Amino acid sequence: MTSPNTRQLPFAIAFSVLSFITVALGALTMQQAGLSAGLWLRNPVAWLIGGGLFLGLSRVVRPSVALLWPALILLGLCFVFPGQDGVHRWLSFGPVQLNAAALILPLVLTATPPDRPSPQWLIGLGLIGACLAWQPDRSQLLAFGVAALVLIAQVYGPRALLWAAPVAALALGLCLWRPDPLLPVAHVEGVIHMAAAQSPLLAAALMAALALTALSPLWLWPNESRRPQALALSLYFALSAVAWLYGAYPVPLAGYGLSFVLGWWLGLAGLFARSRNETA
Repeated sequence: MTSPNTRQLPFAIAFSVLSFITVALGALTMQQAGLSAGLWLRNPVAWLIGGGLFLGLSRVVRPSVALLWPALILLGLCFVFPGQDGVHRWLSFGPVQLNAAALILPLVLTATPPDRPSPQWLIGLGLIGACLAWQPDRSQLLAFGVAALVLIAQVYGPRALLWAAPVAALALGLCLWRPDPLLPVAHVEGVIHMAAAQSPLLAAALMAALALTALSPLWLWPNESRRPQALALSLYFALSAVAWLYGAYPVPLAGYGLSFVLGWWLGLAGLFARSRNETA
């Protein structure tokens, strides 16, 4: 019998190739803009580390409700570290800052209870929304909120949305009320504009590679058991990828940001771990 991981191998290869192209084109854009190698090389290095994490974690991680609590701890720790103009989204380790939401939320979206929505899971999602709203992080809240609502509707049906939709709306309202004074950084939020200034062809290739990477989980659409998580993950990727269009938000993979590179790999590991657990 062919294992689920073998059946999903073409998807993993597609994600690997497309994400690498996106990271490489983004690094090229930053290098041509005159940024130091110590900066533009970080995303490719993070891609290699993320690939290694995928190979290891997809064999051992269990995408269960228990993942919600490490996610909440990471999001809560952001308020312990110094913020930027009242905005708390990062875990700071010397010169490296990690966006906790971008790092852990893709994996959380694969941690769906298999039969019915447990109160623990629903409460955990609500608390994650509250943390994102208070940070505030509108792009991650919108991307995660939409993906979670679609996931809930697919797995548990429309009735489950009766509690989820008002909670998501309340979190979004709180997030919009919180001030977000941060300005865009050229090599983070403005990398598409930076690429367009260098070459329209480079910008087009960068956006195409990012779009295809974001949509790559839909490769699993024929597999009904993993379709809800694959669709939710793709929605989260896609909405994160277009957030730069409406605010000062990072461009995942293409712009500087280790958390998105690692986080997208972790989401992939969660999908593969679901395959192993379901087979067992």
